[in-house]
Amino acid sequence: MKKITLILSCVFVAVIAFFSIFGGMIRQSFYVPVTTAEIEIQYGDFNPKCAVPNEAVHDDDFNGSYVWILAEADDIGEKYYYANKIYVEIIDFDDIYTYVAAYSLFGSFDSTPVLIISAGFELQDKTKVKITEKQTDQ
Repeated sequence: MKKITLILSCVFVAVIAFFSIFGGMIRQSFYVPVTTAEIEIQYGDFNPKCAVPNEAVHDDDFNGSYVWILAEADDIGEKYYYANKIYVEIIDFDDIYTYVAAYSLFGSFDSTPVLIISAGFELQDKTKVKITEKQTDQ
């Protein structure tokens, strides 16, 4: 009986150690992979605007156009990212970019928002994501 208790205790300690070390990586493997880019304000016109790649702007049937913004949260000391749906006002567009009113993106954030350009799966509000690629040319 003591051997079984000792073996079960060792297995329990091994399982706890394994998930303590690799738990974060295992959880992140279930997150949706995304490509991101930082957003910059263009001040040339009366209305400050942001150039957003066309593939990052989505339309819904009710409220208009929206983009996905990367948000950060903390879960018991472990930081993770999630998708945050933000509705935007479109000012203009061309073949590459859609120009959105800067206040619609920057009004809700303390720092420069990070745009989710594409995702491996369809996103929903508060979907946990992992950054797999960052675009720098914008």
